[in-house]
Amino acid sequence: MEKPETLEESKPKEETEKEKEKEEDLQILPSDYIKYDYNYKVIVIGDSGVGKTSITYRATKREFLEKISPTLGFEYFPFVLKYNEKVIKLEIWDTCGQESYRSLIKSFFTNSSLAIIVYAIDELKTFNSIDEWIRQCKNLCSPETKFVLIGNKADVDEGK
Repeated sequence: MEKPETLEESKPKEETEKEKEKEEDLQILPSDYIKYDYNYKVIVIGDSGVGKTSITYRATKREFLEKISPTLGFEYFPFVLKYNEKVIKLEIWDTCGQESYRSLIKSFFTNSSLAIIVYAIDELKTFNSIDEWIRQCKNLCSPETKFVLIGNKADVDEGK
């Protein structure tokens, strides 16, 4: 009986080598690194409790926190990386989702390059809010701002 192929073994060798080269081209630099080629402002928005801070913390700190308190106002996460010999600084603004604080975050939309809109896949009302978040982005961001939609909490048990 033949041994089943692993995912790595089933890929053509040249494809695997290209992926390794891409990984080698990416380097995370200290967040206080001051010389960069590109600077992008990123806002992370969505309803309260959808996991915006978890996603941002995981991406920038490479850690997952089980318990996170709701963000009051905003949190700033500088993230600097080097890719293909270019240094890129991401100014990531993790915003609060509570309705009572939304007037505070309107200024964060200005000059943003990317808006990451997050909803929780286990909570329909957060999905239904996507149109309102997109509307706010279209009204407050520049026309060049790109949007990414993330459905979060796929790891949450259905029977909570």
